Amino acid sequence: DSPYIKEKDKLKPTSWSNAFHFLVEKIKKSAPEKIAGVTGDLTNMETMYIAKEFFNKTVKSKNLESRTENYYVNTSDRKNYIFNSSINGLEESDLIVLIGTNPRYEATILNARIRKSYLKNKTEVYSFGNIGDLTYPYKILGNKTELIKDVIESKNELSEKIINAKKPIIILGQSALKLASGKYIFEELKKFLFKNNKINNEWNSLNVISNNASTVGGYYLDILNPSNEKDSILEKIKNNFFEILFLFGQDNLHFKKKNEFIVYIGSHGDAGAESADVILPGATYTEQDGYFANLEGKIQKA
Repeated sequence: DSPYIKEKDKLKPTSWSNAFHFLVEKIKKSAPEKIAGVTGDLTNMETMYIAKEFFNKTVKSKNLESRTENYYVNTSDRKNYIFNSSINGLEESDLIVLIGTNPRYEATILNARIRKSYLKNKTEVYSFGNIGDLTYPYKILGNKTELIKDVIESKNELSEKIINAKKPIIILGQSALKLASGKYIFEELKKFLFKNNKINNEWNSLNVISNNASTVGGYYLDILNPSNEKDSILEKIKNNFFEILFLFGQDNLHFKKKNEFIVYIGSHGDAGAESADVILPGATYTEQDGYFANLEGKIQKA
């Protein structure tokens, strides 16, 4: 396929050499801190690694992000952002608690295993908030941080159920982690589970669901800004701070474009390509021999 350059609000095909020359000249005119990039939800780890190398060594910019929303993630330990109990472990669990997640839509295979666990073992399932039909019954709790705080402080009957369970599973979704209280929910819940020996060498009750195929791989490669920074990359994008923005197969970034020069590298003719000033076409993820890290943090070739 041919690259495209926008001229008079219309994308026109051009040669690769012309596209690269045009792009190099554009980069030379911008300071590194004014250049940012965001990787896509189906970007494999090799592509993300090369994107990071390009930003570090060529562009000299640290403004590379793998998320499209500012939600809390602690990357100091891989156990903070993977599904530690394992999907197979769902069938061993005697208590499952859902916080800020709808596994029927966010992780269908995982949801099927929860259903199997219920049918086979009559496993109790709790959810903070009514999230609709999950294909199995669950008990609905209030959808407020204050209630989670009560559980953490052992002021709720669910606290006792977690403590008395042999293999409880707590599943955190990104809807909870993107709250202003997301850091509190994760860190204090982790302390509560540690205190009651629900995180140990044999069993880890704390689990996080990632919505996209590239999420865990992006964390492995440290492609994100600390989410507690008010001047994060995503906030700066929303405030139109950057002069050049690279979208590596990223089509889910929502912001109002002003004077940014957008470079889209990928295969989808979606929102990212529509807003682009330069398009560098790439292979689809199905055409690549790429590696991804799954929910459990295991490397898989796709």
